[in-house]
Parts: sequence; structure tokens; C-alpha cells
Amino acid sequence: MSKQKTLALLLTGTLILGCQIGPVFAFANPAGVTQETEQLLETEKTEESSKMQAETRLKETTIPTDDIEPGANRFEKKLTYQTYDQNGDAKDRLPETITVNGETYVLSTAKNPTLISKEEVTPKTISYETEVFVGDESEHAPVPTMIGEDGKTYSLMSQALNEREAEERTEYREVKMTYKGVEAGVQIPDTKETEFEDADTRQKVKAVLDLKNTEILSERWEDQFSFPITITGYDADVFVLNGKEIPKTEDLTPYADDFLAYLKLDPEFYQIDSIAWDGAAYTGEDESVMRNAHGTGSKKVRDIEATYAGDVKLPAIVGKSWSCVYEEDIPVSERVIYTMAVTAAYEKTDGAEVVKEQGFLEKIVGFITATYEAVVEAIREHPVTSVMCLVLLAGAITLILTKKIRNRCLYDKNIKCPYKKHTSETCKSCVNYRNRNKV
Repeated sequence: MSKQKTLALLLTGTLILGCQIGPVFAFANPAGVTQETEQLLETEKTEESSKMQAETRLKETTIPTDDIEPGANRFEKKLTYQTYDQNGDAKDRLPETITVNGETYVLSTAKNPTLISKEEVTPKTISYETEVFVGDESEHAPVPTMIGEDGKTYSLMSQALNEREAEERTEYREVKMTYKGVEAGVQIPDTKETEFEDADTRQKVKAVLDLKNTEILSERWEDQFSFPITITGYDADVFVLNGKEIPKTEDLTPYADDFLAYLKLDPEFYQIDSIAWDGAAYTGEDESVMRNAHGTGSKKVRDIEATYAGDVKLPAIVGKSWSCVYEEDIPVSERVIYTMAVTAAYEKTDGAEVVKEQGFLEKIVGFITATYEAVVEAIREHPVTSVMCLVLLAGAITLILTKKIRNRCLYDKNIKCPYKKHTSETCKSCVNYRNRNKV
């Protein structure tokens, strides 16, 4: 093939590729596809987890690669694999890709699967013994099914009742107490003695538990705050309250804050509304004149829930326990493992091998490839404009090739036309025209 024809073919391929790229980018929506895929994976999470559990019994297929020649484009192997479905596609149980000598190969075919052997799956079993209990064994009957540490379901296959003695044991206990109308500054008890019933022995057990934490459930103001007042030396002209002088004739209510300070009560939680005399004056034991008063108001109280907890010693008991055996529930479709043989073919993925076959056009193809990649990037930004530019570029290359061909001599393609154009008159006067029939 001549160089001109080769270039023309490359040019045609460039135009075809350029025209196809535009619509691809115009309709692409990677973000939407990704979102949809994530949602699909989320909905199939449970099914995929179950599938992985089911395949734990199946041995992975390994492919020996020691005899594969470096650089081989293709190789075949006689492989064995395990499956629950004898008639299933062998490709589902074979590695999709494999790396050999630093090169990647992809599974292309898996022909003629044949049965080698089949084996019934033996269910796993779990032995379990209940805690010691007293009383009716039906109330402590073992559960019909349970989930093992491997996440699989096990069903009760057998049970036996045994007599057992349990030594003194320790059990964590926790109780909650609610204290209502707690005033500011009142401490919740640090310990609490409680009594509860041992579920195994039915015995009453007393224990002292420590305060673990407290929680304020609610708070409110209550009109239940009152306190007594005694005045000694009532016959004096001035009374002294916490260092402050109060004239005998004055009302005591305006001095409510002084009374709170004397009682060391926080005004945020207590308030005095009134102070009134409580009876007439009287003579005390020391012959002094005295008189009583009474203060009333409101106080802020809280309802507090206190949690008491700790380890409690339980007495030794003689009772019973259940010895149980649970068996794994295996789906019907997974009760037989088939070992199969198959001839699998792997082929090297596309890459540098294509470039090696380009021969003497390496430099030209390399130039076109670089230009093509640049055009692809441009199409992502301006799809319509870029295609037009590609067409114009192709037109320019075509014009150059056409001009180059037109300027060659018609009778000797190895030289240029001396007159740079082809006409009947110029060709007849040309020496190449006169020598055209000479041997």
C-alpha cells in the first residue's frame, strides 16, 4: 500500500472517530450512574452477605502459571472448581482476570465442564448448656433456634435435663429510685439497700448498692416553704438580724433577703413572701421578753431519679440445666458440593501489543494519537465546536495530499512537474512526455 493511500485511510478513520465521540460525551451522565449503582448495592447488601457465607465451604480455584511463557498472547488450562450448581456457568467460579509475568489476562472461554465428584455437606453442630435453675423446667426451656458466632442459623436437635450444683456466684444488679420534691442542697443517699428475688433459686436476696448516677426528671416551685422566728428582748427599741438593726416598729417582711442570708439559703431556690407575728409577747425562762414570728414563701424543688448498681453475691444452689445440641440450617440448594473440571482459556488484554504492529508508521500514528487525545479533551468542553475543528483539520490534510499528488509528473512519479500544473500544451513540450515511450 502506498504512503498516500495509508495516510488517506488514517485520515478517514480520524474523521469517523471524531464524528462518534460527540454524542458519547453529550449523553454521558457518570454521576447519575454512580448514584444508581450505590443504591443497588445497598439494597443487595443482605443478599450478597448471605452469598459470601454460603461460599465459605467452596474452595477457591487456583491457576498454575509456572508453565506459561512470558509474553504469550493466550493460554489454556485444565482447571477444577467447586460449585453448588452442577449446571451453572463455569465462568462464575473461575477467576475473571489473572496476572502472569506482570501482564494481565482475561477469562475468554470455559468449555466442556465435566463432573468429577459430588459431596454432601455435613452441617455444623453447636453444644450448649444452660445456666443452673430451680423450679419448672418448662419455664427455662431452650430456644428452638439460635444464631451462631458465624452468623448462621442453628436449630435445636436434642436436649437433655441434668441435675447440677451451682456455687456461689456474682450477678450485676441495677435499681432505680425516684426522689420527689428534693430541695436545693439536699444530698441523694450514696447507697441503697434493696431486696430482690433470685430468678434461679426464687430466694429473697438483700444487697447494698452504690449510687451510680442521678437524673433530674422535673423541677417546679412549691408554696410550702415556712420557717419559725424567735425574737429575744422584745422590749428593746431595736432588733439585730445578722448584724443589721431593725426598728421594733417596722414590718419584718421587707427584710426577707436578710432572713435568707441568715438562713444561708440561695435566693435562686427560695423566696420569702411574708413574715407575720405568731402570738403575743411572753416571758422566757431567763425572764427576758420574747415573741415569735412565722415566715412563709415558696421553694424550687426537683424530682430526681437515682440509679444504684453493683455486683451482688448470690447463694449456691442445687438445681437443673439443659444440655442442648443445635444443628446448622443448610438451604436445600447448598447441601451438595460438585467438583467440576473445565478447559479455560485466558487472553492478554489490549495494550502495547497493538503499537508494535504499526511498523514504519509509528511516528505518524503517534502524532495522530496525540492529536486525537487532545481533541477528546476538547470535545468534553465544546462538543460541537471540536467536531467542526476536526473536520476542518481533516480537510486541510486532504488538501495538502491532493495538492502534493497533483504537482507530480504524470509520466514519471519520481519527479515533480516542472510546470506545476497539468495541461495538454505544457505536457507536449515537456521532455518527460517525449521520453514516455522509451525503454
